[in-house]
Amino acid sequence: MLNQKIKLSNPELEGEIYYLTEQEGGRKGYINSGYRGQFFYKGKDWDAPQEFIDKEICNPGETVKVKIRTLSPHFHVGQFLEGQYFEAREGFKTVGRGKITKILRSDFNYWNYESFFMNLPVECKPYDFQNIGGFIADFEYGLSKIHGIKKIKFTKSLSNKNQMLNVECILKDNKIQARPFIDEICKSWEDEIQFKNSFYKTDLKQNENNFKFELIFATYHSMYLTGKIIVNATEK
Repeated sequence: MLNQKIKLSNPELEGEIYYLTEQEGGRKGYINSGYRGQFFYKGKDWDAPQEFIDKEICNPGETVKVKIRTLSPHFHVGQFLEGQYFEAREGFKTVGRGKITKILRSDFNYWNYESFFMNLPVECKPYDFQNIGGFIADFEYGLSKIHGIKKIKFTKSLSNKNQMLNVECILKDNKIQARPFIDEICKSWEDEIQFKNSFYKTDLKQNENNFKFELIFATYHSMYLTGKIIVNATEK
């Protein structure tokens, strides 16, 4: 019996996936729309349900058009290009090979500092020491609401246009859960700190004992600022 028709709310990506045959190392049976195999790209696995666009099942050896919604979107902001390849996996086993055909969520579009500066208005100038205090106050206001943070340290390097301001957050408790805490950091950036014209992407390195997280940003209105929010489990 087929599953009830799946309709994802707010899908973020569209793609095409070829599901491998059993002889190619893939699955034995068909895949239903709503499938939640691992979404693997850039060396990491993620949870991301699929909605099939043009059919309800896909047999091994067939290609299906899909909509995708990630379950941890803050980690995927700024990461995708049309034509980018990914895999569908089950554990360490690749069962499908896919390609991004359309980016539905605008902030998922790939960016880097080169593209940021290329598209800045000509009249936009960098923050200087006279103006940076106001932006630091915004960081203090936004991040101080997050209970897991013990201390915030600022390092200004305004002559380095790719990393003008580092904001280091020291945790109160090394055992804090990384994912919900990072969601709080990203929400604070989005709601309290960033300007309307803003880009960011995230990076998480985690082991059994602690984690290190970075939110890399570039934002502007009449002036621009670049840098990182860095979360360290312990103070250096």
